[in-house]
Amino acid sequence: MPRRRTNSPDRIKQDFLDAIERLKNGRPQDPELRDKVARGKAVKINILTVSKEAGRARGLIGKENCRYPEVRQLVLMEADASGLVPKSRDDVIKRLRVEIAELRAQLSHAEAHAAYHFAERTKAEKGMRDYKSRYERLRAKVVKDTKSRESTVIPLYPETADETK
Repeated sequence: MPRRRTNSPDRIKQDFLDAIERLKNGRPQDPELRDKVARGKAVKINILTVSKEAGRARGLIGKENCRYPEVRQLVLMEADASGLVPKSRDDVIKRLRVEIAELRAQLSHAEAHAAYHFAERTKAEKGMRDYKSRYERLRAKVVKDTKSRESTVIPLYPETADETK
């Protein structure tokens, strides 16, 4: 005997959760999905099949800002988990292409990061060489001034014209 439909949020959410469990166990109640399982075909867990199995509108979990985001996340997680065993070469190829694209993006990011650090290091080394040459010039000047002062007497007060006569 079919149950009475309610529109309470808890009941709708429970319908979706029950549908996910039935699809995971391979025992759907929806006639179309049941026929598919009977013919030996796998029923994928995705937003469309879950909403069809629950007997609810796909729009309730179909978009990112839907009414039941927790259910949507659960469906998407289950869809990823069910995709672990590839069904054909095409599935493997698609997964590998996605992985290659991600790795290329990571590589380009790492190369840009390394180039930035190399440029900063080059700039710092140039600045260090500039400061080192300034230091050497000032040090030589101080040494020169110190040697020249040792041989002469430096008056503390300037001499006036009266004292020299």
